Amino acid sequence: MQKKQQALLGILLVILVGLTAGWYWLSTQSANSTTHHTQQRVIVTTNAQAQIFNQLAIPLVGVPTPGDNQTLPKRYAKLPQVGNHVAPNLERIASLKPDMVYLDQALVSDYEQKLKSADIQTTALNFSDLTALRESIKTIGNSFNRQQQARQLNATLTLKAVHPNHRPKVALLMGMPGGSFLTGTKHSYVGDLINRAGGTVIGAGNGAYTTMNVEQIAAAQPDVIITMAHAMPKQVFQSFDELFTQTAWQALPAIKQHQVYQASEPTFGMTANLNAPAAFKQLKTWLQTN
Repeated sequence: MQKKQQALLGILLVILVGLTAGWYWLSTQSANSTTHHTQQRVIVTTNAQAQIFNQLAIPLVGVPTPGDNQTLPKRYAKLPQVGNHVAPNLERIASLKPDMVYLDQALVSDYEQKLKSADIQTTALNFSDLTALRESIKTIGNSFNRQQQARQLNATLTLKAVHPNHRPKVALLMGMPGGSFLTGTKHSYVGDLINRAGGTVIGAGNGAYTTMNVEQIAAAQPDVIITMAHAMPKQVFQSFDELFTQTAWQALPAIKQHQVYQASEPTFGMTANLNAPAAFKQLKTWLQTN
């Protein structure tokens, strides 16, 4: 009799263990299913985001309108375009009924509230520099079960820093239509790449860009000047060319030695992107730190 009771208890124990394991498996699958289901209709709002989602083979329902010198991946070429990150078409975004819209963290405050008021979920991605980009790729990989692809992509973005005996001083100037400009710091995407490439940006401060006049730039005696355009590159670079003919600028070592370069798209961008290795290589050539 006692043996039968022990056998019955053993059977009940096996059944209980099986039920517990089954419940755990179902709850895990349900959680995973919910996570992926809520992001079946995804929109990205920058070209850099589109390139990364393409590399991770993630389906989208909406993409940004490409700017000058930008192209969409073939995978997304026929998808509805929702404007660019500066001026998104909010009505078009809403019409696509997205589960998630990915925004640029640097510009999220401009239109996040408008999207939320339309009951559209948003996620901000930080592409402020290479380190942030790699972390964002990891996050995207985890969100869409693309961990292996994310690791492989991040491996291509590993850049070996250069430590030359002489670090050239670099004025990184980001121009805007109308002739004004800001000076990049080490916290900007390209400023960070310059430091990795063996240079030292002259802009200081906790932000990505700061204001410096020609007298302050002259006091820093930059060996190299690198110009960028926030928008309308043809007009901006022409403004820089005219600016550098002025007497105050002509006295700078970079101007005298003809060490002035244009950091143009698509190799360079305002935020970190998959062209970082090419930009890094170009910077080493300009800084002569190869």
